[in-house]
Amino acid sequence: MLNVKLTRGAAAAACGAEKKEAAAAAWKTLLDGAAAGKNGFGWMNLPEADISGLVAMGKDLRKYSNIIVIGIGGSALGLQMLMNAFCEPCYPALRAPGQPVLFVADNADAESNEAIWKQVDPKNTAILVVSKSGRTLETLSGFLFFRERLFAAVGEKAEERIYFITDPVKGFLRAYANEKHNACAVLPEDTGGRYSVFSSCGLVAAVALGIDAQKLLDGAAAMKKALLAAPAGEDLASTLAWETFDGMKKGRNITVFWAYGDRLRQMGEWFAQLWGESIGKDGIGMTPQCALGSIDQHSQLQLYACGPADKFFFFLSTKPGNRAPLSVPNEKLFDEAQYMNGMSQEFILECERRGVAASLKRAGRPVCEIELDRIDETTIGGLVLLLEATTALTGFMMGVDPFDQPGVEEGKNYALALCGNASYAKYKETLAEIEKASPAQTYSVEG
Repeated sequence: MLNVKLTRGAAAAACGAEKKEAAAAAWKTLLDGAAAGKNGFGWMNLPEADISGLVAMGKDLRKYSNIIVIGIGGSALGLQMLMNAFCEPCYPALRAPGQPVLFVADNADAESNEAIWKQVDPKNTAILVVSKSGRTLETLSGFLFFRERLFAAVGEKAEERIYFITDPVKGFLRAYANEKHNACAVLPEDTGGRYSVFSSCGLVAAVALGIDAQKLLDGAAAMKKALLAAPAGEDLASTLAWETFDGMKKGRNITVFWAYGDRLRQMGEWFAQLWGESIGKDGIGMTPQCALGSIDQHSQLQLYACGPADKFFFFLSTKPGNRAPLSVPNEKLFDEAQYMNGMSQEFILECERRGVAASLKRAGRPVCEIELDRIDETTIGGLVLLLEATTALTGFMMGVDPFDQPGVEEGKNYALALCGNASYAKYKETLAEIEKASPAQTYSVEG
């Protein structure tokens, strides 16, 4: 499935007993919480879930040529990561036969949403709205935006083309679906958005795109089994958790996730939310930084290799193949390039990755190199479970709750108050007090 090579940094020190004790405590908290059905822990049980209903909904969506998914954060990033990994690199310009064109409308940006609407045929378009609470401002505004246009184009037939993924009981979207009889899948109450890719949140649309959801779960289950089979502190997830946690204590408070290969680009974006929202609490944390190889060798590497030693590096790559080997003309003009004759770009990219990793190791930086055997559902499923477990265990070792997001909720509350939601009126007063107590200099540039 995957291979991992861990090179500890110059400041690393042996601390076996402390590591095992921390890992055992973290695993116990995680497993006990999952077994008890505690809020936030439910993702650990998703690999064994029955997804037949989700698969049926995804296949039903596949009858439409266009699907607009409306969601943000965890309701979008997991799906975008799967799309990036399994759809054609130039999707939707290139796509598999019968595969719908799927757009993700995540931001409340009218210009972008208008551009999406211009590209679809309303008579063959479905809307999939994803939000646990049903009150997420960007998602609710996106739903109203596209609903209005769909009804204007097809009338009352629009209702049968609106699908929901939301809370099983409460919230605006659940109430709407119950009254209008829309197809609606449940977003598990005990699973937060950033850990929800193996739930309806990620799998319904994935099935619509032709991605094998069951194999994703099979890969996650295999990784979970492997992690639990190892003694606490010797499994891969708690080892990576300890290394990042221990590094944080030594001042390494930035985590660089460097994907080598365009199909892995969105894995970094998904991980950034998972890592940042889960462990950035109580004045501590590690800031996630995404990089893409080999592009960011030419923009960020100088800082990483010669700047402050405050980073832990994850490298993600795929075992190189021999796709489209280069053919260098046998002419004097091309003498300088002859060494590349018969070489694949996959091999060249791997040489680039190894070279960068070596330069960071020489500088004493800690590096974790994850190499995937291949990019398929089983492997990606295993990788996602590994990164989720690593993140949760890191949070427990740090002494924070890896499943809440108080900073995000506060900002949401202020935004809802500013938009006139009466239920959040008190936050408008608080916001005014904050702005009054935070004087700022103002600059204007005429043009």
